[in-house]
Formats: sequence, structure tokens, C-alpha cells
Amino acid sequence: MTIAKHEEMRKNGSYNHRASTVTAEIFKGSSPFFDAHDLVQVKYEMLRAVDKERQEVSSTSAAFGFSRVSFYQIKKEYDESGVAGLIPKKRGPKGSRKLSGGDVEFARGLVDTHTKMQIVSRLMEERGVEVSKRTLERQLSVKKNP
Repeated sequence: MTIAKHEEMRKNGSYNHRASTVTAEIFKGSSPFFDAHDLVQVKYEMLRAVDKERQEVSSTSAAFGFSRVSFYQIKKEYDESGVAGLIPKKRGPKGSRKLSGGDVEFARGLVDTHTKMQIVSRLMEERGVEVSKRTLERQLSVKKNP
């Protein structure tokens, strides 16, 4: 395996940090094609082994470094999205959890006439949104998409 390939997989989130847990025979050989560090390939080969080779789910998923529950989650993603479903999704929050777009616009409308603490108070009183002054500052500093 090339170092460049592994670096690219780290960047795009498809690097399997648990490659040492993959004990499936297909990844034990000397073929550079089968790379236990390639998470998408490991998931695909696991699904293929169960579907095409009729291997048992629990032992197969363990040999590929996954739990039985993970196998079914991976299969569901594959069934819904094909190979693209095997690509790991970005983890963590996808946006603001405290302020909705409407709350931010409400706050933006008050910036010229109110202090940050006054805006925090108005958000609580008028919109029922509890937010810290620092969170409000961060949200107001985010540029709107044109």
C-alpha cells in the first residue's frame, strides 16, 4: 500500500483506523489490491461475502472488524445509496443547534440598537431561546450565504 493512498484516505475519512481487527482471509494475502485500511473496500467485501458467498453474518462481520449490528447498518446504507452509502459520513453537528435561522435574523435586526446581553434577553423573552452571549457573537459573525 502506498503512503500517498493512505494519506488521501485519512483526508477523505475512508481510512480504517482499525485495520488490525480485520482478519478476513481476503485481506491476509500479499495482494496490494485488498487493503484493510480502505474502509469502503472492507465494508463492500463484507457485504459481498455474506450475500454472494452465503457466509454467516456474525462471524463474517467479526472477521471484517465490525459487529453484527454494524453489518446491518452498513447493509442498509448500501441498499439505500449503493457504494456511496459505504463512504463514512461526517460526524458531529451539521449546523447551529441553539439558534435557528429565524432567531439569528431576529438578533441581526437588533444589533444596531441593542447590546449583546440585551439581545440575549430579548431572545429568551420573545422567542423562548436560551443562548449565551458568546454563542450569539459566533452566530452573528457567520457570513450569510448569498
